[in-house]
Amino acid sequence: MERKRVSYKVALLLGLVFCWFNPSRALALEGKKIKFERGKSIWVEIDPYAPAPSNIKGWTPYAEPIKDWTDPAHRHPEYPWMPRDKFPFKPSWPRSDVPYTGEELMWFRELNFWYGEGGITQDYLTYLPTINRRGLVTNRNVYLMRTQNWERFDEIVHYKKGINAIWLKTFTLLDFPPETRGLAQLQIKYNNAPGRWKDPDRYIWVPALRRVRRSAGGDRQDDALGFPLTNDDFGERQVWEFNYEIIGEDTIYEVNGMKGYGILGDPKVIADNPVFPGEGVWGDAMNPYRADGGLECWVVKVIPKDPNYYLGYILNWIEKHTKLHLREEHFDHQGNLYRLGLGNSTWKPYPNSYKGRFSWGKTTMIFGDAKREYWGFQWLGGYKFGVKIPESKYTIPELSKEYFWRPPLKIRPVTKAEHFPPLPLLYEEKKHKDRLGIERLDPKVKAKFKATQDMWKARAGFDPMGWADGTKYQNLE
Repeated sequence: MERKRVSYKVALLLGLVFCWFNPSRALALEGKKIKFERGKSIWVEIDPYAPAPSNIKGWTPYAEPIKDWTDPAHRHPEYPWMPRDKFPFKPSWPRSDVPYTGEELMWFRELNFWYGEGGITQDYLTYLPTINRRGLVTNRNVYLMRTQNWERFDEIVHYKKGINAIWLKTFTLLDFPPETRGLAQLQIKYNNAPGRWKDPDRYIWVPALRRVRRSAGGDRQDDALGFPLTNDDFGERQVWEFNYEIIGEDTIYEVNGMKGYGILGDPKVIADNPVFPGEGVWGDAMNPYRADGGLECWVVKVIPKDPNYYLGYILNWIEKHTKLHLREEHFDHQGNLYRLGLGNSTWKPYPNSYKGRFSWGKTTMIFGDAKREYWGFQWLGGYKFGVKIPESKYTIPELSKEYFWRPPLKIRPVTKAEHFPPLPLLYEEKKHKDRLGIERLDPKVKAKFKATQDMWKARAGFDPMGWADGTKYQNLE
């Protein structure tokens, strides 16, 4: 009898070990069943903890892109530049196997960019090293507070507070490098409409000048706070300014050096916590990871309606279940690669945020300018969602206080080019007429991309969190 008990314990222990190293298998053992519309009017029973199905092998361009709904029946009667239905959208099935249009996906992306309906207020931190063409590395610690001027995102989508109402307010403060310590910005974004545009307000405290500078509107392609990002990249684009096409599908296995559950976080947390409970959002509260660790995405082409806009188009990789953006490529009017935007992000789920709602917090981002060879890598954390932020925080007198209300993130500093994270993979093998700019990129620039990747490959690969907490690469000085 004792021997049987020991054998049982050993078997149980081995089973637990097996589940630990095979998490998708462990999740599949939950046994929960839900009804899921796999395709238009095709309902099946699935286990939301089981690995996501492998619908494609990898890069899969469509023969014909899926375009937005233009039929008046799908447009809002008062605001025809907006979708008719209330947000969050139920599937509209523009194709029998694709539940959403590119426009609908980009509204989900827009909400996620601002951290979800659980992120009505946000207090968080970032550490952001940048590197220029000459290999000069500069570090910045960034402190942010943000307040959204809405309770539910449909108030933005369908102007429940009116056209030109305040969308959000953001307070940003830098404490490094020393020469810019105390630089602060107040940004106010408005919910605009065609023909009724209100420029965002930006007020910047410049410590060296001991004065506040106001920048209302300005050039949308100007660098923001000295980063290799434009004001539009920082969230000043508005969804209705663009047309959208879904040009294909893809499978992503790595983002910013993060792989597996490091990209979107724990699938059990995702499956256990619907972002939009009871709203019928396709793919919500389901394990997004395939058995091979891949994440399937729709690739959305974002086309400016204004022919004079500084970009020709943007490609966005939107993960199918969570609608989170994992990759973003910007191209100029000649189709040349211009920038990699803030869509190159990894994420962590934060259930039970503001009023018990769900928030998504970014954990890493890489972005930059391929023409100027100016890049930034960002670690983000210390999230506090739903905290009370006094309205006085978003005032001009607050800018000059240079008050750091929290200690910075504890991230191992990146002090030289040999420490800087690898530049993103270019994926030249993913051929498409809209990605010819990748192939045409200057061979010398391509070589620099590859050199950074090879440098870290020789170190057994780049692990952003292993670098951040100092548990890896201790031999690098």
